[in-house]
Amino acid sequence: MQHNDVITVNDLQLYLASLSQCKDEIDIFTSVHNVINPLMKYQDCIILQKESTQYTVVATSNHDFYIDKWPQCALFSQALKNGFSLCQNATEELEFTYLDERVKRNTKACLIISVELEVGHFLYIFTNVNTVGHDKVAQSAMIKIYLQQVVFAFFNFNRLDDQSNKSVLLLDNLTQLSILFKELASEWFWRTDSEMTFVSVNNIESEDNTYAQLFLNNKIASIITHKEQQNIDKWQRFSKMVEDCEDFNNFEFEVNASQRLWVSLNGKSQFDELGHFIGYLGIAKDITLSKEREVALESARLKAEDASKTKSKFLTVMSHEIRTPMNAIMGVIELLLDTKLTVEQRQWLDYANSSADILYGLITDVLDFSKIESGTILLVNKPLNVKLLIENIVGQLHIIEDSDDIIFSISIDDQVPTFIMGDEFRLGQILFNIIGNAFKYTRSGSISLRVYIENAQLNFEVKDSGVGIAQKDLALIFQPFRQVNDGINRKDEGVGLGLSISKNLIELMDGTIDVQTQLGLGSTFSIAIPFDTALESEVENVSSQNCSTLSVLVAEDNRTNQLLIKAFLEKLNHKVTIANDGAEAIEFMKLKNFDLILMDIMMPTMDGLTATQFIRNELLSDIPIFALTANAATDDKASCFKVGMNKVLTKPIKFETLKASLSGL
Repeated sequence: MQHNDVITVNDLQLYLASLSQCKDEIDIFTSVHNVINPLMKYQDCIILQKESTQYTVVATSNHDFYIDKWPQCALFSQALKNGFSLCQNATEELEFTYLDERVKRNTKACLIISVELEVGHFLYIFTNVNTVGHDKVAQSAMIKIYLQQVVFAFFNFNRLDDQSNKSVLLLDNLTQLSILFKELASEWFWRTDSEMTFVSVNNIESEDNTYAQLFLNNKIASIITHKEQQNIDKWQRFSKMVEDCEDFNNFEFEVNASQRLWVSLNGKSQFDELGHFIGYLGIAKDITLSKEREVALESARLKAEDASKTKSKFLTVMSHEIRTPMNAIMGVIELLLDTKLTVEQRQWLDYANSSADILYGLITDVLDFSKIESGTILLVNKPLNVKLLIENIVGQLHIIEDSDDIIFSISIDDQVPTFIMGDEFRLGQILFNIIGNAFKYTRSGSISLRVYIENAQLNFEVKDSGVGIAQKDLALIFQPFRQVNDGINRKDEGVGLGLSISKNLIELMDGTIDVQTQLGLGSTFSIAIPFDTALESEVENVSSQNCSTLSVLVAEDNRTNQLLIKAFLEKLNHKVTIANDGAEAIEFMKLKNFDLILMDIMMPTMDGLTATQFIRNELLSDIPIFALTANAATDDKASCFKVGMNKVLTKPIKFETLKASLSGL
């Protein structure tokens, strides 16, 4: 409060003391009249509480103004916004619509003052006011504090009155009402001197006034906990505010009490008639319960983070344990398919290869979803051949989904560049999922893929004449682990991650995906992705390959994987030396020169990371080292690069993947 307020601090103390002695509503309104009328003449006083878009009557000095609901209109909104508003003629304002015509005729100028408490917003309507000096009353900080306490007094009176009328049969409810009353009384009035010593603590709860016992005649610094004392920056900032006589709001701290106690202070600096600082006046609130909720929420958050880390660790371990045997299974099948086979043997191997691909796809989907969920998935940006990518995807789908009942057509607009910058693997994954779904849900009819440029974006439109999707199920299709038909007897394979992963990858590329569908009439998926055309120099750099014969050292402890990788490399005309662990690989390095090392990460005796560190730091060799790992997580790849490896190959390794990785060496 500034020193020129309409009432002084001492006046306010006396008015609040008088208010505490009131025994009924008449006494309270008499107290209000004694305070306000000398400053501003008025006739009646009505107190309203805001509820949504209407107001209810808390109390009124004249029952003529008691109506069930007061409407919310411009006059009340102005009071809430500015702190007060003045109505020159009540009959012209919508707020007074429901009053009796006689009452409206006798109601002239009205002053509306708003006050805000934890329990809500309240409006005071003073009728037939003398408009001279009304603005000083409406803007007085001391008057606002007094009017706030009047609301509490009415609440106190009304609740006590309700309790006195309760039947003996409702004694259990009296306990709950008592608790509610204490919560309403959790705000209390305080005052300090210029040295920040609490000289007054007034709480509605008179018995066992814990706040007065703790605060009265003490400074904040002497009643805070040891933990609070360690927060030096916080208290230095508070001391600076006090030194500058600044007002403060919601300053929270823990009090050193027998039971856990947190309070929040709102303080306003006070000055005497000469403008000298004389202390603070304000409201305090017990926030112990809200702090306990914060602690509980933080504990829940930490538990959730631990659970997420545990899940990620589990997926990493499962990735390694599943990918290692999958590498051998898929590799051996691929080698067998390259040998002379009977028709029946080739058919069996095709079945086995198809099932292995499905299983590998499920594993990849789960791991990709985990990466997306944890925010660790990264996109590469290098030249890719759009038309070749589409041809490869379509070729795979023709093999998998070969059917005489489906007509599949492709349309690529001439404006689509041959090479663009992007992530070939992830774009292929998206298109494979969307087009694959079209084949999955179309038994007969047509499927079309249209590729075109629009609004500086590369657009893919996949249209099918399949079963379509009901409008009620559209919200499900992009949700993880959800399918339109997710019962145990469903016909379609998968774990319901394809569309969810595709949508997340598209959004990582700053693109969008949309679907237009009708049950029984097919679906159209539209994808739009921003793109940059690849420069000719970048394309030439990627396209250049060196296919010379290499001398390759393979460090791998798994016998099956040894045979598989050796067969792949020899198929590419490379010379292969096998080491059973990292230590044996180092011994081979000392005896012979190699062009490349394929290093498994997890091996007995000496693992791949340790062996690579020795080769880089002790042997001082810069030979290219490619990691062979079943751990696909970003952190695992980072560990490989950290010790000096040049590339990471994730198991199960396919022949084409290995061939592409060796190009350029």
